[in-house]
Amino acid sequence: MTLNTYNEFDNNNFDLNIDHYGYESCPPNYAFGPSVRNDYVLHYIIEGSGQFTIHDQVTALHAGDIFILPKDVVTYYQADNETPWSYIWVGFSGSKAEGILHQSSLMEKCFATSLANSKILEQMYRLIAYADKKFTESNELEIIGELYKLLAYLIEEFPNQDGREGHNNHKKYMKQALKIIHSQYDTPLQVATIAEKLNLNRSYLYKIFKEETGQSIKDYILMVKMEKSCDLLTKSSLTISQIATSVGFTDPLAFSKVFKKTYQVSPMQYRKLK
Repeated sequence: MTLNTYNEFDNNNFDLNIDHYGYESCPPNYAFGPSVRNDYVLHYIIEGSGQFTIHDQVTALHAGDIFILPKDVVTYYQADNETPWSYIWVGFSGSKAEGILHQSSLMEKCFATSLANSKILEQMYRLIAYADKKFTESNELEIIGELYKLLAYLIEEFPNQDGREGHNNHKKYMKQALKIIHSQYDTPLQVATIAEKLNLNRSYLYKIFKEETGQSIKDYILMVKMEKSCDLLTKSSLTISQIATSVGFTDPLAFSKVFKKTYQVSPMQYRKLK
């Protein structure tokens, strides 16, 4: 076996760790296993072929295919006798690893065929290039960032399309939408702006928001603005005009009109009552 590149790390980034990575050009029939790993190891076959065994299923794999060794699962893989494979691998672990990986359909069978212009291969090359760099804490943070990018490309190329993942995506988009609303209520925030930030169709965003909250997203934005304006009216000495600006209204008269429609009293009357 020709071992061209290999790096192993001892680190304590509990969310996501790079454990090892490298490149191997295997001799005929070279095999590894059966064994279990204490981390996840992603392989990208550069050339040649071989066999991958998981859950007692044997699959022939070739250049351009990807396979992953899941944590705590028995696997076995062997290079072909006539055209033994060469591959890049990246081993990683951490509390977020499993959750991130299950956003990808790769985990269904643990192997797949990549696209001709796969970003995954390019990113794996970028990762193993760190073997030539002197190890520093700064480089460690950089390489973990590159690992996140690799996993993002994996999800992008092999997205999980099952119903549960769709539901999880709803939750994820809702969380992001709420974060935008509660952090940017002081701007003239529009539904179209939120949809664009989340790279979602506006109608789809409206649908999932209504399903999750029982309110339209437009009504929810207005509710947040009004609640914040009430807080400012009772806890600050800001003028009505300043409060209007603070909750994203460019016109104080328009703010007062919306406020009165919501609470049946003007902002000034509300302040006196409180």
